[in-house]
Amino acid sequence: MDGSNQRIIKAFALLIVISSGLLFFASLLNAPVHMRLLSGQEQLLQVLPLFTIRDLNGSHGLLVPTDDGVALRPKVLGRVDLELRFLDVIPLRQMVVDVVPQLYVRPGGQAIGVLLSTQGLIVSRTVPVIDVNGVELHPARDAGILPGDIIEAIAGQPVRSVQHVAALIDTMGRLQRDIAFTVKRGANRFTVNLQPVLVRPSPGSGDGGPKYMLGMILEEPTAGVGTLTFYHSPSGKYGALGHLIATSMTGPTPIEDGRIVRAQISEIRRGTRGNPGEKKGTFRSEKDAIGTIEKNTKFGVFGRLSVSPAPSRWEREVPVALATDVRVGPAEILTVLDGEEVEAFAVEILKVNPQNKPDDKGIILRVVDERLLGRTGGIIQGMSGSPILQGGALVGAVTHVFVNDPERGFGVFSEWMLQEAGLWESRRPGSEAASASWHSLAAMGGALWTHDE
Repeated sequence: MDGSNQRIIKAFALLIVISSGLLFFASLLNAPVHMRLLSGQEQLLQVLPLFTIRDLNGSHGLLVPTDDGVALRPKVLGRVDLELRFLDVIPLRQMVVDVVPQLYVRPGGQAIGVLLSTQGLIVSRTVPVIDVNGVELHPARDAGILPGDIIEAIAGQPVRSVQHVAALIDTMGRLQRDIAFTVKRGANRFTVNLQPVLVRPSPGSGDGGPKYMLGMILEEPTAGVGTLTFYHSPSGKYGALGHLIATSMTGPTPIEDGRIVRAQISEIRRGTRGNPGEKKGTFRSEKDAIGTIEKNTKFGVFGRLSVSPAPSRWEREVPVALATDVRVGPAEILTVLDGEEVEAFAVEILKVNPQNKPDDKGIILRVVDERLLGRTGGIIQGMSGSPILQGGALVGAVTHVFVNDPERGFGVFSEWMLQEAGLWESRRPGSEAASASWHSLAAMGGALWTHDE
């Protein structure tokens, strides 16, 4: 081999090394710094030559060298601190592994009525009004009212409905009096005085003569039908819906006295392309609540059950899978189509989106059960929270439908729901950067520290 060929080969080899190094460090930047691993579960850590992983806690026998890298074999529960080093000297990245016990829950599938009671009405948005002289005014905005505020009382009277508020404003406006509004914003409560504006009705509205208004759109407490995802018998904790309950404009609906009740599905409106279907049901009054709602988050609603949900054939407890244990392939969902009977329907998990921190839409699935397709056309409203089972384990919950393809939809990983419910407590390291990134340890296996956007 002549010198020129040798130089080409060396240059090519150097290019490969540099490219591999750049890819490695790019993946390193996206690597999770906090991970979860089940007790007794083994996980392979793939590392490149010249790199090592050290156990900063000195746990004997935790890291076991293998032909393919280093195996992590936790023997005790708790936090393990690892460090990736170059040449076993230069520290590059610290990682926290949270070794947790296997959790078992009862899968849900029962239809529930969700009641988010607030003391008052929610300000959806503020809007301008045109007074009888044609002047545009912003009385609510100028007084400091913000979207998301809760109007609890007007002139000392607790508000009952949007119609009630409109009547009070018009009546007191005709008395030419400022109106004292009791407003709750977060944990704070304060009083705002507003002067109603006499507004000429829009042409063709049929609203009669001029009325006094304040330029704000109010929404009443939320009620709707959803699906229970899981129930943890020892603690009484549950999770449902798999997604946030939000007002139309302001984001999360605030909770004053949330409840869930048993529901019966009475009608199915079939979904089609562009028109999501819907479960229609009836549910008992708040007096017959079976549980509280303590949290309303992007991963669903959470609280404690005081009464067992409707009986189901799936009363046995099942293990909860970590996000990285979910696989493409067959699965099933549990949901109600008629009355209170929970049924199982076949689905296929099409894609699993690796996530280096808790987030929604981790699963893409397709309904393949002909019975479900015949009744609903696929995924419909009210099915949110339907548990997804794979291999006998709870892996997630149905959350959203593809509007233009009702046979397909999204799911959230059950790991995140269990964490949100407080059943897998988060042990966060000290830094803000570390606390922002959570994932199961398997994110480091396979394709080293890569994730899909």
